Amino acid sequence: MTARPHLPTGSSAPATGRKPAPMRLRAALVLAFLGALLVGLGPLPGLIEPSAPAAYPAWPLLLLLALVPPVLATALIRRGLRSTASAVLVGAAVLVPGRIGMDLQFVVDPAGAARPELLELDSLAAFTPAPGFWLLLAGHLAVLLAGVVAMRGSGRETGAGTQRQGVLAAVLCAGVLAAVGVLMAPFRSDNPFLVVQPALDGPLPVLVGSALVAVAASGGAGLLAGSTDPEFARGGLFGVAAALVAVAVPPLVSALVLEDLRFEWGPVLVLVAALSLAALGIPAGRAEAPDSEVDDLRLPALTRLLTLAGMFALLAGALAVLAAIVPHVSMPFGLRDPSQYPARMLWPAGAVLLLAGAGLLVPSAALRLRPVLPVVWVVLPLAAAGSLDAVFTAVQAAGAEVRIGAWAAGLALLPAAVAAVLATIAGAVERDDVDLTEMAMRRSVLVPSLLALLLGAGAFSFPVLTAPSYTAPGVFTAFGTTSWGLVLAMAAVVGATVLAPMCRPQRAAALLCGSALVVLVRVVQYPLTSGRLPESAPGIGLWFGVACLVVLAVTAIAASRTPEATS
Repeated sequence: MTARPHLPTGSSAPATGRKPAPMRLRAALVLAFLGALLVGLGPLPGLIEPSAPAAYPAWPLLLLLALVPPVLATALIRRGLRSTASAVLVGAAVLVPGRIGMDLQFVVDPAGAARPELLELDSLAAFTPAPGFWLLLAGHLAVLLAGVVAMRGSGRETGAGTQRQGVLAAVLCAGVLAAVGVLMAPFRSDNPFLVVQPALDGPLPVLVGSALVAVAASGGAGLLAGSTDPEFARGGLFGVAAALVAVAVPPLVSALVLEDLRFEWGPVLVLVAALSLAALGIPAGRAEAPDSEVDDLRLPALTRLLTLAGMFALLAGALAVLAAIVPHVSMPFGLRDPSQYPARMLWPAGAVLLLAGAGLLVPSAALRLRPVLPVVWVVLPLAAAGSLDAVFTAVQAAGAEVRIGAWAAGLALLPAAVAAVLATIAGAVERDDVDLTEMAMRRSVLVPSLLALLLGAGAFSFPVLTAPSYTAPGVFTAFGTTSWGLVLAMAAVVGATVLAPMCRPQRAAALLCGSALVVLVRVVQYPLTSGRLPESAPGIGLWFGVACLVVLAVTAIAASRTPEATS
């Protein structure tokens, strides 16, 4: 291969003559500094009217945390590492949409924001946004725009090849850890004007914002780590890590300095994930050799990815089975355990994950079964949400003690999600060697898939179990912790049925089979849990589920028999 005559603008190689940074990068840096100043100092005039000051003088800390990405980018530019500097700004911007969503709670209801570093309420009066909120919002938008400008001006396609075996998988695991931490409560509060809840039970802006941060922490870090330029991958991980630190540190400091707040593990998990991403940025940026001719990111070997996915699925399935066997709570004398029947759903969920994990460890079947796992992993949150909801209710209402079953059910969610992510990455690696230019929508699969989509949506939207004076948790009624499992399961089935007509025959059949397994777990909820309610009867969701199972099975058979050439 002929050596490149020069390095294009934005290359990560140090500049011998320390040339000035390109105009786009300088503009991005100015925007990043402006955004950091507004984020750190903007709230000082007050976020709401009537005015409510912060619980403690936190603005120096907030300003310092906001300045980390632009200061780091400036130092990297001085060393000639322009691609790395650009990526730092891009990584910092990844979390901005979620942070904006969380801050919108100040407009809806400041009492639900739980941000003592920004304000402390002492009344329940009606509040309106003050100039400080708009300055804070402008700061977030400036940071986001800086990332967009830095991305457009980067030269990440010129990077040398890297040898980062396993780094991407570790990045995704750290991202999932950060996502779990973000969705947990930031601290516990004894202040009646400071109501603290986990994101899943919190107000809508906090829920949406936290979900966006969680997705950005895992997906954004993975995408940046997958850059073909090793220095861009390194800078991206540094940027995401800095943004996560800015999310995790204020709640920890608040719990440390305020007497009416107590420590929670959520911010600690986020901080550990941030430090892990920063540490992983070092091996992610190591090039193979100065004269390497490899230009593509070397993902872990396909077989290794499939093996790891299978092992994580087996771990998740084993934890689910353990959770189904052992008690979830210890109730006070004379009170019935409310988690007994919901915990039965962990049996089929664990069995599905054990089967999927075992199948991925069989070399002859791994490739055919690989698309099943990104769909069926949702059976675990589908099953665990109900049992954990019962545990939360027992602890809050009756003072019950949490036992090992609840911890096992909660911990099982993490390896299940990691297994799904690894299987998805394996699919991307597999498709790199497949000619997809002749892909077409197959009508023989499209029509029944759309029918299965509608039936599947009905199976999770309507209850499978009815009884007098009982309202089942659902997507549109009695929305609670259990409902999130239903939402995830419905999204997985809908996504799989939408993708199946566009996939290769064997992969389409696997997606549809995975959807059928998810629907099957929903259907068996009736025979497993109906005994807890007198005069229980099948709900309309059960019949939707049974019909969906039939359609999915027939469609999967039809998809597998379609000639490969037509796909």
